[in-house]
Amino acid sequence: MSEPEPRPEPAPEGSTCAVHEDRPALVTCPRCGNYCCLACWHQAQSRCHACLLRDPQPPVPWADPSKSLAARFVTTLAHAFSPTKSAPTFSHGVWTKGISFALLTALPLALLTGIIPFTHRLRFGPSFIVSTIGTPTDAELGLDIAQAIGLGLLFVITKLVLLGAPYLSLSKAYGQPNDAHPSRQVLLYRGWLLVLGGQTGAILSLVVWGLPAEPDNTWLLFAEVASLLPLMLLLWSMTATARMSGVGPFAAMAVTLVPFVALFLIEPLLIDIVRPLLPDPELMREAAQRIVNSAPVAV
Repeated sequence: MSEPEPRPEPAPEGSTCAVHEDRPALVTCPRCGNYCCLACWHQAQSRCHACLLRDPQPPVPWADPSKSLAARFVTTLAHAFSPTKSAPTFSHGVWTKGISFALLTALPLALLTGIIPFTHRLRFGPSFIVSTIGTPTDAELGLDIAQAIGLGLLFVITKLVLLGAPYLSLSKAYGQPNDAHPSRQVLLYRGWLLVLGGQTGAILSLVVWGLPAEPDNTWLLFAEVASLLPLMLLLWSMTATARMSGVGPFAAMAVTLVPFVALFLIEPLLIDIVRPLLPDPELMREAAQRIVNSAPVAV
């Protein structure tokens, strides 16, 4: 059996942090014996930030050459559901390896996410039915889908910039230098959560597609909650990873909340800007009504 981790002890009264000499020390690191302030101490790992970077950590599964491609992919996806436990893997390794994972996850979702809400010639729903609006030719239908894909991709890129730019900047400003760039890694390995969630996310589109013709408030509430779950996971992951960048616990919440607040405020404005390019709601309602009227009546 492995020996238990030594328990941390309080720092002596009047002592200061070994890294931030202007801050009072909170804990004595059981690994190295240095005094740590609140920002340098990692409670979940029971060590200071310097020891966390020195100690060997398992790599991000996607960057582990000992695993098969399928195992690396599935395990990396699964790690998104344990943000605190998996965050230390972002404190080591090469951040550029996450680019290929982002291309395999976030990019395909981004290409598909605009089809349901932004097509003019197809009506999605109710109850997972797909019907054409009018009598479009194959060329018109293809161009319409291509435009919807492009609009959806534009939304995803804009959302990623709105979220990522301030997060990277604030993590760098309040954190400590780290060649592994944890903040970049979390955006690459968890970016697919951003594509799934929100008002223009894939989950909300799929849930709305499957709703009955006249959904009650319970179904509408379910759709809203389902669209928020990926964003909550992403918020948790980004906060835990900000700690791996050396950001203090309270500052880590601010570093993450500021980009999310900006995203939630600006996303509705983006929808208003592109509204002239969106499908006509009246035509969509008429198409849905035709589907309901043509449905067989149960005896």
